[in-house]
Amino acid sequence: MSDWLATEIHRFDPTLPVQDASSPPASWYSSRAVHDLEQRAVFGRRWIFACRSDEVAEPNSYASGTYGGIPWVVARDGDGVLRAFHNVCRHRGAEVVKGCARAGSLTCRYHGWIYRLDGRLKAAPRMGAMTGFDRDAMSLPPMQVVEWGPLVLVNPDLEARPFLEDFGEIDAILAPTGWDRLRFGHRKVWDVACNWKVFSDNYLDGGYHIAHMHPTLDAQLDMSSYQTELYGWFSVQTSRPGDGNDARVGIDVGKRMGDGPIYAYLYPSLMINRYGPVLDTNLVVPIAPGRCQVIFDFWFDDTVDDAFIEESLAQTEITQLEDIDVSESVQVGTASLAYDRGRYASSWEKGIHHFHGLLAVDLREGLGRR
Repeated sequence: MSDWLATEIHRFDPTLPVQDASSPPASWYSSRAVHDLEQRAVFGRRWIFACRSDEVAEPNSYASGTYGGIPWVVARDGDGVLRAFHNVCRHRGAEVVKGCARAGSLTCRYHGWIYRLDGRLKAAPRMGAMTGFDRDAMSLPPMQVVEWGPLVLVNPDLEARPFLEDFGEIDAILAPTGWDRLRFGHRKVWDVACNWKVFSDNYLDGGYHIAHMHPTLDAQLDMSSYQTELYGWFSVQTSRPGDGNDARVGIDVGKRMGDGPIYAYLYPSLMINRYGPVLDTNLVVPIAPGRCQVIFDFWFDDTVDDAFIEESLAQTEITQLEDIDVSESVQVGTASLAYDRGRYASSWEKGIHHFHGLLAVDLREGLGRR
């Protein structure tokens, strides 16, 4: 299996320009071995959106979850210091806490081990006589954490570069839009029968599929102005808004789209969409080789009313249902006997190619670390 896996990973050449390259082989989208390698080589080393800032805004609050097989917990102590840890009890490996709450400590629901909000073990009840028990060594393993705008991100790799060293340019793009001053309004979670990369590829195709799959979104954009810009660890797609005179959509395009959307993809799996008075984020969560979850969070400007919010959410749902339908169809096709690799539409799909290149480097390095 190890020889097969190495061969499949190296079948994609990240050094080839988009016009010369073939896409990764179908095994990247259906193999359990590739899925397991990604957990170590990608999600164990990169910055992942963990929770919203408002979920851990108060002292003695925490939020928890799992991403890429990695349980995490973010906690703000009584002095306001934000920390993150692997949410794994040092006794039997249970998740220490679930969900979000306010508490002065983290208590494992399995056997009652208690951890302070700085990760140190506070109590291990009813353990009896033990030899060689080092309480300090039983602290929760730390992660890197950063609070960025309305988001909190974590990184299991303590030696990884600070977040803004790799993502400072997208911070500079979003900051003038006031994205950190909006109020949270809604969350929607979708279970999708496709590999997480299929859903990401669909987002990154430079608008290539919009005219074919999204008539109402196509009506809101000036597709002649659509463009993709590539950066080190992210890409940005932008467009001017449509003229608002398209009969396919019955909303105020100028109000919803403003000066035009910013669609940013932060490697490995976070989408940030800023348009008009709206911010929405889409986090693609890998669950299994042929299954992912997509978590949508929405923020709105205080100037919009409930009717606008409901209509905006309805328009987003139309687009997402179309994306889910085609992503699940792609998963069926890539898992079939008929498909191995495709080619890139070089004038549109450079964002996908860029994403695949970053992924290929991580996977190759992950093979070496095994």
